[in-house]
Amino acid sequence: AAAALAPNTTSGGTSMTATIAEQILRIQDVLQDTDAEAFSPSIILMQHQDILTSLSRKKLFGEVLWIQAVQGTAQYTLSATTVGVRMVLYNEGRLDYATEAMLDRWKAGWEYVQGEPQFWTMDKQSPNVIRLVPPPLRSGSSVPLIPPLPMILDPVDNLVVFLYEDRASQANDTSDTLPVPDVWEDPLVYDTVAALLS
Repeated sequence: AAAALAPNTTSGGTSMTATIAEQILRIQDVLQDTDAEAFSPSIILMQHQDILTSLSRKKLFGEVLWIQAVQGTAQYTLSATTVGVRMVLYNEGRLDYATEAMLDRWKAGWEYVQGEPQFWTMDKQSPNVIRLVPPPLRSGSSVPLIPPLPMILDPVDNLVVFLYEDRASQANDTSDTLPVPDVWEDPLVYDTVAALLS
């Protein structure tokens, strides 16, 4: 049990990224329960995913997404695992977040305004859709920048979205690598054990 409580480290003492199978073994060691039915690997896996989703909803796991902007298109679909958006850049400049109420105060008929995008909103959109106001006047290029610094794809007239995502769908098989920074290995083990024992 002491080995299970110790941080997951290599012989050199630095953290390594665990597989889901390794996480399950550590959880079983901490549980010290021989009832294979109550704490089967499939039950542990489901609880581990629930804990990962719970942590994800606290907006802990970020991602940067490049999206090609399309002339006249206001709505852009993000990954289905998106749990929140932190910032949206268009044409290398930051767009301001606005609710529909804010947009109504800004300009009557804002839905039909033309011009360079100034705002982004998620109000009255699907959970993983952002809307640009006004929609882009030009389509962006999908040609990679040369040299590729800091991004490989062209940000000019395109979108760069800083978002938070739920990584649980990337941890649904024992052969998967834990899809979060290695500092989360121990908290995920301990939180999963606590949830199972409760």
